[in-house]
Amino acid sequence: MIIDALDQTWQVWARLGGELSDDEWSRPTRLPSWTVKDVYTHCSAFPSATLAGVEAPSPDAPVSHDDAADLLAFMQRPGGVAEQSAELLKESATTRSQSMSTDELVSQFATVAPQSIDRLREADLEQTVHYGGFAVVPAREALRIFVMEGVVHYFDIAAALDRELPGPMAGEALRVTIRLLAETADPVALIDAATGRGDAPVFPVMR
Repeated sequence: MIIDALDQTWQVWARLGGELSDDEWSRPTRLPSWTVKDVYTHCSAFPSATLAGVEAPSPDAPVSHDDAADLLAFMQRPGGVAEQSAELLKESATTRSQSMSTDELVSQFATVAPQSIDRLREADLEQTVHYGGFAVVPAREALRIFVMEGVVHYFDIAAALDRELPGPMAGEALRVTIRLLAETADPVALIDAATGRGDAPVFPVMR
């Protein structure tokens, strides 16, 4: 169930934040110019955004993307939303990282995230929600992206800290992420590459 995968993901982030030393918070990551704290800050916005989204009325607009893979493929088009917003996301994360304490960041996963999960377990996940200010998707599909974001960025931090991977993200959270990324790839190119039948470029499907 997607809620269980999200719950697993956010619990991992809560434990991670509680374990980090001052030195580890300031470590550089494999994302150019992003520290561990910057990456953690970026992901810390998801629990509050989820809670606000599920408690808001459904948008008075049609669904723009039926599933998460379709939305990701749209965002990752050359010159598309992901490319246009990359610098803004970085600036937002680093600005918030400088203004928020580590305790405030961790509380998003330790306190707000459980509230969001409880609310999600009562919600209709087929209701539509705004995503990123430019898309309308079923809530279930937005949650798939949040799980993927949590897993991918946990890997960024774990790599910076020399932690074993997939570590605590093994299980449903990892499976959700793998399925979503595979669905986002061109299906013919993916099948041909996976079976040694072609050399068309498949990855990366997102950056």
